[in-house]
Amino acid sequence: MALVNSLVWRSQICCLSLALFCVGGGRLRAQPAQRDIVLEAMKERPDDPWPRGQGHVILGVPGSSEEDKAYHEPGGSFSPAFASFGVSLWVLDARGEIVATSDSIPLEQVLQQLVWPREKDLPGIQTETPYYSATWSAAGAGRWHLSLRIKTPLSLALLVRSVGPASGPLRSLDWDGKRLVVNKRWTLTFSAKVTNAQVGPEGIWGPGHAAAAQRWASDNGWAFARFPLVGSQLWRVWVQDATPSPASPLQWSEVRSALKLRVPERQFVDCLDAQVAHLLMGLVNRETRPGDPNHYPLNWLRDGAYVVVALARAGQVGVAKELCRPFAELDFFGGFGAEADGPGLALWALGEVAALAEEPAFDRWLWPHVERKARLIEEMLSATQPLRKPYVGPIVPDQRNRQDLDLVCEKAKDGLIVGRMDWHRPVLFINAVSYRGLLQAAGLAERAGRGAEAGQWRRGARDLRQAWNQAFALPAYENERNYICALYPTWVAADAGFFREKLEAFWRAARDSQGQLKRMPLWTYFSVATAHQWVLLGDPDRAWNDLRWFWAHQASPGLYTWWEGSGEENTFGRWASLARGWVKPPHVTPHYWTAAEMLLFQLDMLAYVDESNDEPVLMVGAGLPKEWLDQPLAAEGIGTRLGRVSWEWSEGRMKVTVRGRPCQVKLGGPFPEGTPLQVRF
Repeated sequence: MALVNSLVWRSQICCLSLALFCVGGGRLRAQPAQRDIVLEAMKERPDDPWPRGQGHVILGVPGSSEEDKAYHEPGGSFSPAFASFGVSLWVLDARGEIVATSDSIPLEQVLQQLVWPREKDLPGIQTETPYYSATWSAAGAGRWHLSLRIKTPLSLALLVRSVGPASGPLRSLDWDGKRLVVNKRWTLTFSAKVTNAQVGPEGIWGPGHAAAAQRWASDNGWAFARFPLVGSQLWRVWVQDATPSPASPLQWSEVRSALKLRVPERQFVDCLDAQVAHLLMGLVNRETRPGDPNHYPLNWLRDGAYVVVALARAGQVGVAKELCRPFAELDFFGGFGAEADGPGLALWALGEVAALAEEPAFDRWLWPHVERKARLIEEMLSATQPLRKPYVGPIVPDQRNRQDLDLVCEKAKDGLIVGRMDWHRPVLFINAVSYRGLLQAAGLAERAGRGAEAGQWRRGARDLRQAWNQAFALPAYENERNYICALYPTWVAADAGFFREKLEAFWRAARDSQGQLKRMPLWTYFSVATAHQWVLLGDPDRAWNDLRWFWAHQASPGLYTWWEGSGEENTFGRWASLARGWVKPPHVTPHYWTAAEMLLFQLDMLAYVDESNDEPVLMVGAGLPKEWLDQPLAAEGIGTRLGRVSWEWSEGRMKVTVRGRPCQVKLGGPFPEGTPLQVRF
């Protein structure tokens, strides 16, 4: 099924890359990209209100299609689906002149948060501004709800427009005094009677320019409907899709973390819940996406491995199992073809999910795929010439003509895989994840009663670790990716002191004297993963310094999303071709590798498995700030490969419960030496 899905997407994306050719007069005629149409209109009407085009966030059913994802931008502007229409809120003075819109209110005057109306619901987004409080939330299949409370004596109007967070051309509007029908598909209804509504062409906003009829048809897709919100301080608006898509194939329940936390900083809990929600809502069918699904309409092994592990550890094991199929059955997939980190990362993800699932049937299904992937790592380690392998799925359009899409690695050197990743050779990252992959394969082999294979892969991992640490001391192998993998998530670094020394130099080079980043990072997933290493090195202060920096620099403030790159990294052209929104992308956002890194970072602050030696050790509370310890704390349901971990801190004593196999348990560095520790299995 994963292969079929990938091939279908390749076909769809190739069609998009033709810039939407259509048949006209017996000949193929190229249609102008929607982005170009909007940019031209912005030049012609520079004084008109235009979408913010910043910090959009996705709301959607986990597993729904790319087209069915809704988009929200700071201030409360909304599009119920990709390439649908835009809804914005306008604040007007007594003459009907625009004071502010949901797209122009300064970000420092906009407060946002995810809210869960009911425990099992999708989250909504609540926005507070000086003028209104607005909450967009799901109200059923193909149905969205806006709750709007007016806070100002000024007038408010709701606009339906051809532009918005993820709008598309408006070909027809039909207002009958009770409901608005958009493009003969979408219906908007209001909780109270609306008078003096306007329907007409974009660009004619004044109250004296109402269309003569209550219907408007537009060949060029430029149309709007304007609804004055008077007579009530509380308005409810429902948006209904007349042709909702089939139900998601993904089995999910709660769209947030399954953990229960009692900690003094609400931001910590909100951030953790937000990462789970964003990751789940970004899933398409039974596949992950690297970032915004309409920017990245494909499953990418590297990013997806982190997503799968993060969801499993946060309590979403059932969903993680469903996502595992392509990671097991396919060896190389992603926008850059066959990359050498694939087998190791897939084995890491599969091993973590299997350990948390504890299902013999799942282990049996995994075994042939685990064996094949471990053999692939061995083949790369022993390569005497360039190794090429087939890959599955779409390729980033700008890279489709490359001749090295199937090149996995060069000839092995110094006991290491000289593999390809991101079009270059970050040798130590590739070998670190391959080391972890061999160990995960060995663990699965032991559970399957395959002692010979387990021993062989553990010996291979031992040799690989030795070669890695010898190379880590050499300038020729220096790469920023070394600092995202040495301890977390691979534990390949043998000398924590030496790693700390090098990490310290790397960390300081990027920061000012106050420990703040000198410039905005392009690859936020790298920055979060680097911060994560400090937890395992026993330095929670350094880890929290970086965590707070990310909280202070969000792509969509209050919603805990971050970004990738500058402009449109690796675009497939969907936004430019189809949508009248996001026309000047500052970056890719949300980014789900970053969300997964943030979630794993926070989880390891609460509890992690130290795998620096042969016997794993469960470390509890290593990332907690010392100032938290003067009050009761608790965490329940932290997923680790040793089992589900819960702990309670009170009156200077720690109680830990592990629902898994017995293991050594230690308290992290923030706890005073000699702290009483009670452990129950």
